[in-house]
Amino acid sequence: MAQFTPKVRRLLLDYLTGVPTRQIEALFEDNGISLGPLQDDGGDTSVRRGLVRRYLAGVNLSSIEDRAKLTTVFSDVMQEIGLRSKSGDGYYELQPVKDKWITTLTQAGFDVGKWSYAVTDPMAGPNTPSLSAAALVALDDPSAILDHLNRLADTVDSDPRLAVSTAKALIESTAKCVLSTRGLPYSSTAKLPALVNEAQTALSLAPKGVSDEDKSLRQVLQSLVSLTQGVTEIRNKVGVDHGAESVPTWVRPRHARLVVGSAHVWCGLMLETLADPEAPWRKAPK
Repeated sequence: MAQFTPKVRRLLLDYLTGVPTRQIEALFEDNGISLGPLQDDGGDTSVRRGLVRRYLAGVNLSSIEDRAKLTTVFSDVMQEIGLRSKSGDGYYELQPVKDKWITTLTQAGFDVGKWSYAVTDPMAGPNTPSLSAAALVALDDPSAILDHLNRLADTVDSDPRLAVSTAKALIESTAKCVLSTRGLPYSSTAKLPALVNEAQTALSLAPKGVSDEDKSLRQVLQSLVSLTQGVTEIRNKVGVDHGAESVPTWVRPRHARLVVGSAHVWCGLMLETLADPEAPWRKAPK
């Protein structure tokens, strides 16, 4: 397993010294790392380096999940360095920085993508969330869902724009699988919002169908609808399956993880509800 050695951590400290504090906060917070306790600065009074130390202190390196989060932090920074140097933005200044990052990370056991500059731990396995076995048991043919999941595992770090497109496709396939399993027709030209609403209604998960006693549940279900709408909107802006006049270069793996995570939440709930023998939809009047 790759090691977050003092040399690797110092790599991040040194680079982020020149980054605005709001960007440092976004880098860690967007990857699920919270600010840790105050650290001994050892005489180093740099505010930015102190901020980075506190975020690093909030990571439990014995936790697989926390290690994956910190790996994505290094991946986001490495990709920014690589893409900026490749685009000619400060090439001569960034080239030695890029080489140092690649050398240090690979010596510590990390893989750095030759073209994508994505950083991964080859011994940690894929860190993309997956659906549970219980979520797939109700489907006679889960091949479409599994195909999307496999693509997501391969593309979140290496091709975040493709992962965003695949996340939207996962939601669409899930909605269609739910409707087909329930024996309900859907239009081949139906847009995703309509499919989402029809699928949730088919499983008694439509927000308006929840009783007043479950107001909080209704709010959560409405938020799930908004999640799927957000996935669609982001995919329309950055996805690879729409012709565009320019490439959206701001997309990072952390954005893809956010979109993919949203898709997993919705799809997991839908498929587990479909499989649940005690789910309310089974008792609903026909």
